[in-house]
Amino acid sequence: MKHWKKRICAGMAACIALTATGLSPLPAQAAKTIVLSPDETYAINNSVFEGWGTSLCWWANRVGYSDSLAQQCADTFFGENGLHLNIARFNIGGGDNPSHNHITRTDSNMPGYTKYQNGQVTYDWSADHNQRNVLQHCIKAAGDDMIVEMFSNSPPYYMCKSGCSTGNNNPGANNLKDDCYDDFAEYLAEVCKHYQDYWGIKVQSVEAMNEPYTNFWGANSYKQEGCHFDIGNSESTIITELQKSMAKRGMSDVIISASDETSIDTQIDAFKALSADAKNAVGRIDTHTYGGSKRSQLKDLAISAGKNLWMSEVDGKGEAGQNAGAMAPGLWLSERITADCNGMNASAWVLWQVIDSHVCAAGYNGKKDGGMLNMNAGFWGTAVADHDKDTIYLSKKYYCFGQYTRYIRPGMIMLNCSGNTMAAYDKENGKLVIVTYNTSANTAEQTYDLSAFASVGTSAQTIRTSNSEEWKDVGPTALNGSQLPVKLPGNSVTTFIVDGVKGSVERENKIDLSGKTITGTDSWHSTASTSCEKAFDGNKSTFFDGVGDGYTQIDLGESYDFEAFGYCPRSGFEPRMIDGMIQVSDDGQTWKTAYTITNEPGFGMHYVTPSEPVSGRYVRYAVPSGAPKNGVNKDDVYCCNIAELELYGTPHVSEPVKIKGDVDANGKLEIADAVMLLKYLLTSGEVTDPEAADMNADGILTAADLSLLKGEILK
Repeated sequence: MKHWKKRICAGMAACIALTATGLSPLPAQAAKTIVLSPDETYAINNSVFEGWGTSLCWWANRVGYSDSLAQQCADTFFGENGLHLNIARFNIGGGDNPSHNHITRTDSNMPGYTKYQNGQVTYDWSADHNQRNVLQHCIKAAGDDMIVEMFSNSPPYYMCKSGCSTGNNNPGANNLKDDCYDDFAEYLAEVCKHYQDYWGIKVQSVEAMNEPYTNFWGANSYKQEGCHFDIGNSESTIITELQKSMAKRGMSDVIISASDETSIDTQIDAFKALSADAKNAVGRIDTHTYGGSKRSQLKDLAISAGKNLWMSEVDGKGEAGQNAGAMAPGLWLSERITADCNGMNASAWVLWQVIDSHVCAAGYNGKKDGGMLNMNAGFWGTAVADHDKDTIYLSKKYYCFGQYTRYIRPGMIMLNCSGNTMAAYDKENGKLVIVTYNTSANTAEQTYDLSAFASVGTSAQTIRTSNSEEWKDVGPTALNGSQLPVKLPGNSVTTFIVDGVKGSVERENKIDLSGKTITGTDSWHSTASTSCEKAFDGNKSTFFDGVGDGYTQIDLGESYDFEAFGYCPRSGFEPRMIDGMIQVSDDGQTWKTAYTITNEPGFGMHYVTPSEPVSGRYVRYAVPSGAPKNGVNKDDVYCCNIAELELYGTPHVSEPVKIKGDVDANGKLEIADAVMLLKYLLTSGEVTDPEAADMNADGILTAADLSLLKGEILK
C-alpha cells in the first residue's frame, strides 16, 4: 500500500524586507534614504546630458575689447580649471537706430551686422567684435564639447514697426513688420552662415525669439533689445521662414529651437499654438524658467512631440539657506538648477549671464558702469569684472555653480532624483556623480542607496563649497557595502564621485500584463484618460489620477511567486506616493501589504525586491485613508496617483501531491482516490491537458498522470 498526502501551497510571508526608494525633502536634521538607479533616467534626449552654459550677451559685449579680460573669462567660465561650461548662447544683435541713445547700460547696447541707408541694406562684418572675441576664446577653452547657439532679441530697427529695436510703442504688440518675416529670417541665416564659413564657428542651433509673448519690450527702453511675437501665427511664421532661409544656405542640419518664453507655462501654450509646419521645423524646445511651475507638463509635452528640451535662461537675486551669508545666492542657484533639471529632465541648463556687473571709473561709451556688488546678498550673475584692475572677482554663487558644472559632464546619463539631489552616471568611466545641497544651518545626514547598480566602489571623492570652502576636496567618504551615508554641513553644496560603478542589476521574468483584468476606484472627474487602467499600460507618461481611498488592481489569472515590483510616480506629483502600498492577495479580498513607499520617489521606475518568498494572484496599489501624516504631502487626503506598475515573477507551482489510498497490483489508483486527485488538480488550476505518464516509484502522482486518471474514471 502506498500513501498519498496533499500539501497546500505556501502562504504569503508575513514580513518582507524591501529596499526603500526615492528622495524625501524632510527637515535638514532628519536622516533620509535616497535610492539612485541606472534604470531611473531622464526621459528627454535619451537621458544624455548636453551640458552647462551661459548667454554671452551682454557681458561679452562689455569685456571683449580686452584680450586679457576675454582670456580670463574664457578660462574662468569655460576652462577645465574653471566652471568648464560648454554652451555659449551668442546674441545676434539687431542694432538700434543710430540716432537713438536711450540704452544706458554699458553692456546691453548690442550692435547689428547691417547698415540701412536709403532703403539699401549692406553687411558690416566688423561689427560685434567684442562678443565674437570672447566667443572665440571660449571655444578654445571649452574644447570639443563646445556648443554654440545663435539667438536674437530683436530684428534690426528698420524691420520694426516702431523703428526701434527695444520694442513696439505698445509693448504687448508685434514689432516685426508684417512684410519683414522673410527679411528677418534671411538676416539671421546670413549671420549664421558667415560665422560658420568665415570664422569656422560651428552653429549647433538658432533661435529667432527671446521671451516673445510678453509685454516687456517697449520702444525707447533704457535696457535692451526686445521684440514681441504673438503665440500662434506670428511665432509659427518666423520659425518656418527661418527654416527656409537656413535650408537655402545648406544649413538644414542646424537645429531651430523655440521659443524661449519667459515662463514655463507660457512655453507650453506657445508650443501647442504653433502650426504643424512650425512644430515640424522645431528640433528643440528652449524655455526660460523665470515664471510658471509646470515643469513636468512641459517635459511630457516635449516627449509626446519628440523634441529635446533645454532650460536656456534664468537667473535672479534669489537667496536660500538659514543665515547663509555669502552662500545664500549660491544655495538659491543650487535649488533652481536641481528643480529645473529634475523637474523638466532638461538636457542642458544655461545661466543668463555669468557677469552682470562691471567696475570702471571711466565707464564705457559714455555710459556709467554699475560698480561692485554686495556678494553677501542676492545678485545677478556669478562674478564681477573690474576693468580698472583687469580682474574678475568670483563669488560663492560661482563656486556653487561649479559644484554641478565641473563634475556632471556632457555625455553622462542623468538619473531621476527629487528633493535636494542631482545625479549622473558616467557609464564609460564607471563613475557616479551626486550633487546635493543643505539649506539648513545644521548638519544634515542622508544615505544614498546604490544597490540597484551591479557594483560600486568602496569610497566617494567628496568636494564641497561652504562659507569656509571653495571646491575643497575634503577627503573620501566611505561606502558601507552599497550604501553611501553622508553628512552635509549647514549651508553647503557637496559633490560625491563614486568610482567602480557598473551597470544595473538585471531583472528577468517580467510578467506580461496585457489582457489582464484591471479594476479600481474612479479617477478625478471620472476621466477615462486618467483611469485605473493607466497604471498598467506600460507608458510612464500616462497615469491613474485617483483620489482618496483609491486603488488600482490587476488579476493575473493565476498565482505568481514575485521576484520584484516596479513603480513609477505621476510626474510632478511624486509626494503623493509617500505611504502608498503595494499589496497582494490570493482571492482579491484579503490583502497583505508587500511594500510601503516611505520616501518621495523621483519620476521614473523604482524597483523593490522581496527578501523572502511572496506570492498571490492579485496585485494592487492603494493609499491609506485620511489626511497624509508624512509632513511632505500637503494634500488634504491621500490621493491615489501612480503612473506605472511593473511585476516580475514566475507562476507558482505547488509541490508534489500525495493522496492516501490503495493502488492495485497493476499500479493503478482506486477510483475514489482518482476522483479526489482529479478534483484537486482541476480546481487548483495547475493542470490543463498534460500527457499520460506512469506513477513515480514512490507513489507520488505528478500532474502528468492526469490523463491516466481520466481513463480510470471513465471506466
